[in-house]
Amino acid sequence: MRPKYTLRKEMIGEFTLNKSFNTYRGKVLKADFNGPLEGIVMKNKKDHIYFYPLLALHMIRPLNCVPINVIPKTSLPTNPKNVHIKEALSRIVGRTVKVYYESPKTSYLGRLLGFTRGVFSWTLVLEIHGDVVLLFNPDYIVYYETKWNFLKNNPPYKPPKLMNLTKTANYLKRCLLEEVTIEPEYPRINIEDKVYVYPYGVISKDDYLGKTVENILREKEFLV
Repeated sequence: MRPKYTLRKEMIGEFTLNKSFNTYRGKVLKADFNGPLEGIVMKNKKDHIYFYPLLALHMIRPLNCVPINVIPKTSLPTNPKNVHIKEALSRIVGRTVKVYYESPKTSYLGRLLGFTRGVFSWTLVLEIHGDVVLLFNPDYIVYYETKWNFLKNNPPYKPPKLMNLTKTANYLKRCLLEEVTIEPEYPRINIEDKVYVYPYGVISKDDYLGKTVENILREKEFLV
């Protein structure tokens, strides 16, 4: 049960951030677990559209998602410590595992339904007390007293950042007095089909307008 099947478009989910542990509820507009723009586009009850990079998330609890009965395919070898974490996970799918975080110290016990390794993040799908839960970037897992640490990814480019697309678009509209639209399927903010604001930066066909947009966003710390 891969993450992309547990969190599909139009599903409602509860999103918990990894630093504040604040939880927000919203509708999923797009989910990408191992593509170039790794994250979730979500619309909340105020109709604000957010982009959450997976690195900014601790957990997502999709509502009304029914766990499937995953049957373990293979067993672990006699010396499982030498097994790579990715192979270990594929062999443990369908079994009960304990997932640990170091900061803050917390752990979850559940049945592993699936996993994905992306460009920046690891995503695990667990069944906990009958609920499906997605966990992001844990530190290690323990299965029958054997511990595996998650390898830190070495991505080829900078990760995208958490972004309130609605707030950013409204601010640009006030400053530029140009036509500004949100395109959540990318996700990006489109300014006159000349400048596009993505969670990782600005791409422009018009150098002057592009520089103006970058300066406006830096002033308000939308871009770092």
